[in-house]
Amino acid sequence: MTETQDGRAPSGQMPTRMIAVGKDVNSTVRLVESALLPKDKYVALSHRWGDLSQYVQFCTLDGNIDDFKERIPYDYLPKSFQDAIRVTRAIGVPYLWIDSLCIIQGNTQDWKKESSRMEDVFNSAYCVLAATSAASSLEGFLGRTQPRESVTVQTSKGPIYVCRAIDDFDAHVQRGLLNSRGWVLQERALARRTLHFTSTQIYWECGETIHCETLAQLKNPQSQFLGDADFPNSGLQYYKDERIRLIQHLYELYSGLGLSYPTDRPKAILGLERRLGRVFKSQAQHGIFGQFFFRMLLWRAQERGKLTQIFRPEERRVPSWSWMACAGAITYMDVPFNGMIWLDNLKNPFTSTEVEFTDEWDGHLSARANDFITYSWSKTVDLVLDFEVQKEGFSNWKCVLLGKEKGDSSSSGPAYYVLLIRVVPGTVPLIWQRIGVAKVNRSLISPNTIHVLIG
Repeated sequence: MTETQDGRAPSGQMPTRMIAVGKDVNSTVRLVESALLPKDKYVALSHRWGDLSQYVQFCTLDGNIDDFKERIPYDYLPKSFQDAIRVTRAIGVPYLWIDSLCIIQGNTQDWKKESSRMEDVFNSAYCVLAATSAASSLEGFLGRTQPRESVTVQTSKGPIYVCRAIDDFDAHVQRGLLNSRGWVLQERALARRTLHFTSTQIYWECGETIHCETLAQLKNPQSQFLGDADFPNSGLQYYKDERIRLIQHLYELYSGLGLSYPTDRPKAILGLERRLGRVFKSQAQHGIFGQFFFRMLLWRAQERGKLTQIFRPEERRVPSWSWMACAGAITYMDVPFNGMIWLDNLKNPFTSTEVEFTDEWDGHLSARANDFITYSWSKTVDLVLDFEVQKEGFSNWKCVLLGKEKGDSSSSGPAYYVLLIRVVPGTVPLIWQRIGVAKVNRSLISPNTIHVLIG
């Protein structure tokens, strides 16, 4: 291990709580507060929770946290947690972080505080243990479900052992059970190095390369960005247009992953979003980067009719202009690079001195909206609705012109890219909500405009 791969993040931050694993099987396992400890190494576990009803007792709660600080019975833990303790001890690291034990479950205040620190937790870890093939924490990850057989061939120079080739990082890791979950994307991206425990072998992933238990070394350009030990600095080599493609690719990937609680959609990628915002020197919130504000508002359903609205408490509300307000996979409209003129019909809050991005920000965007001229609409527009809406007719919809293509794309003039909006019933003052996006000709848009607030 080289000096640049020292395992500790530059900040040297430690999680609020960790599990002290001790040195061997005779050691007491207990929960500790890092504020009382000197800086030291720790390992983080990335795992699937599985069926919550089966192991709610494997969580730290307000009612048992004091007991866990005295002792966590090893036999009390699910198999994956036991395996994580064994590996942590084996590599000589004193502490282990597991979300369900180091965050007080059922305590909203603690969850809000600790879930916002995921960037530090995974980036500062000496390494991340990924239970890649385990469907739940009950299964464990050190067993081999696919034993490897070998054949001995005798030669004049001695025996040669031939085994079936099993190195397949894409199938075992990229498309593995663990990496189908939303929280895991940022856990993997923010980790400085990861040990992926699969059903066939262990893969070691860092920014430089991928090493296999078979002693093979792999290169995976597609995943190299996620494996960057100092994520996302490898992305700095990209030109401006490539940076936005990179961000869009991550959001497209994330939006298709599963979450036990759809309302976690903003939180489960918050650490990754903050890191990207700092490196690319751009404010970011609700899945939108200020540097690419108009282009990133032009998200759409990856498959028509497959998005659903997420209903959440008012205190956790996400504005309708963000794809995080919906469940389902998204993509982005095919908007030409270096071929757009962005308009000033929508105020960019990320560049406004009037907006402060605090928990109290209502998420409203101030805009000028146009009416439609609705004749021959269906023949001349590329329209994608976010989800099924009441067929009240276009007369109740308006559009916000975000940008237009340079030059004349057709005999009817340049194409315009617009947000489709409609009124939220019963709101005072009137709040409008996004219902989709479209690419239209200017001839379909009335010059009449009104001021709107999009929430």
